[in-house]
Amino acid sequence: MIPALLMLGNTNALIHPLWVLALALAINGIVALFNRPLNRMVIEKPIFLSIDLLFSAFILAISGGSHSPYYLYALSPLLAGAFFFQVRGALTASLLFTPLFIFANTYNPQTPSDAIVMATQLSGIWLLPLLFAYPSTLLKSVNQATDELSAAHRQLEIIHDLTVLLQAAPDLISVQERVLGAVVTDLGFSKAVVAMVDPTHEEIGGWLVYPREDSFPQTKALSLKSENGEVIKALLNRSSFVTEGRTLIQDPQLNNWLAQNQWFVMPLYLREHPVGILLVEESGLTKEKESTLMTVANQAALALGTTILCIDRARRLAVETERNRIARDIHDTVAQSLFGIVYSLDACITMLPQQADDVKKELIDLRSLANTAHDEVRRSIFDLWPSALNIELFMADLTNYVSGCCRPRTFSIIFNNHGDFNSLSSGMRRTVYRMAQEALANSARHSGAQSARLCLTVTDDEVYLVVSDEGKGFDPSIALSRSQNREHFGLHGIQERARAMGGDCEINSQPNAGARIMIQLPNNGHHHHA
Repeated sequence: MIPALLMLGNTNALIHPLWVLALALAINGIVALFNRPLNRMVIEKPIFLSIDLLFSAFILAISGGSHSPYYLYALSPLLAGAFFFQVRGALTASLLFTPLFIFANTYNPQTPSDAIVMATQLSGIWLLPLLFAYPSTLLKSVNQATDELSAAHRQLEIIHDLTVLLQAAPDLISVQERVLGAVVTDLGFSKAVVAMVDPTHEEIGGWLVYPREDSFPQTKALSLKSENGEVIKALLNRSSFVTEGRTLIQDPQLNNWLAQNQWFVMPLYLREHPVGILLVEESGLTKEKESTLMTVANQAALALGTTILCIDRARRLAVETERNRIARDIHDTVAQSLFGIVYSLDACITMLPQQADDVKKELIDLRSLANTAHDEVRRSIFDLWPSALNIELFMADLTNYVSGCCRPRTFSIIFNNHGDFNSLSSGMRRTVYRMAQEALANSARHSGAQSARLCLTVTDDEVYLVVSDEGKGFDPSIALSRSQNREHFGLHGIQERARAMGGDCEINSQPNAGARIMIQLPNNGHHHHA
């Protein structure tokens, strides 16, 4: 507008310059006040830009044509076309404005035509918008890159927050809830549903909705078969889809609840293993949101799948550990008792019929031993161990047990006790008893000695158990070889128990030189009384 202010005395205008200036200022004021809706209108319908081109041509026509001080003002709609629509907009606006400019120069008879000025201004009409379109294109690319970076940054923030939340999740349900919370809260969806795959039984269940709704039905687990609904079919085919009135799940209550909304369904996989299924309420789903949602879903699949695998491994380890415990307990109790029963029965057979009274006495003792074996079986099954096992009961039980193993001959135990055995936890006392029981049984049955020595030392930090005899000894490498001694794995049991407790077991022996079993266990719970 500055050239127009400097040339208010222009006599080539068809109307007074002040009126032209007032009209231009009025239009500028309207554009300035309503720039946002006008810009939006031009972007949605570019045809409205032609109104601005006509007005600019009109201003030129009434203010002197090629000699008008409003030439730069008239270029504003061309620059707007270049800004909003880049090169395409610049070329289109210049093409439309060229005949209008020529008409504006010929319309005013008071202004003589100047071919050089006209050619120069026509060149400006084409060159200036094209030059302006180039930085506009760069600006659009920068804005697009900025938007993409912002979206990527937002995805990283969501994934970071989700990762932090998942690390603090104590169980699978907490992991599910935090995944759903991230989808709904961070991505702005109204609700989301997730279900988990049980790899052991090949079922899908554990349905959860967020935010929680009282109307959400409790459902039973369904097998992973295509006929159980489109959701399971999508999981098996690893395909996403938007629900459209299909039978989503073969559970009437859940299917009716899901039918109230339209869902975007995504299978969750950890490598080739199905983890679960995620359903997100579909309204407001854009391409950008879908991309972010898929990223979050992949992270969720990783977290959920890792949790499921850890739970499955822990379950298998617990089963294996319990099997080993039961096997050791049965070997240490039932097997030993049955060995004593068989041994005594063989003796009874040899004594019949000459020593009938002695056989009767042996059979009475065998009945007592069988009852003991029965009690030991129950104790192993229910893992019931007397918490009141003190040092006196410890020595008495071992004496009775070993006496039953080596009947009819006698075998004595020399006890040596140091420290407070009663301060040990019930689990530790039980472990020490089992180890002593196995070591003494081996000595009584195989050493040929008349006695064995048991030394037990309890300190604040460690428990030491040493069982030794002066019998015929053995080769430890042969005794510990399962391939050569499959039915007698008591020494293996002692070593496994010690290592499971974080301790160690050393076996020293050689033929005709006696045997010594030395066990060291950490006393981690010496201050916990049963």
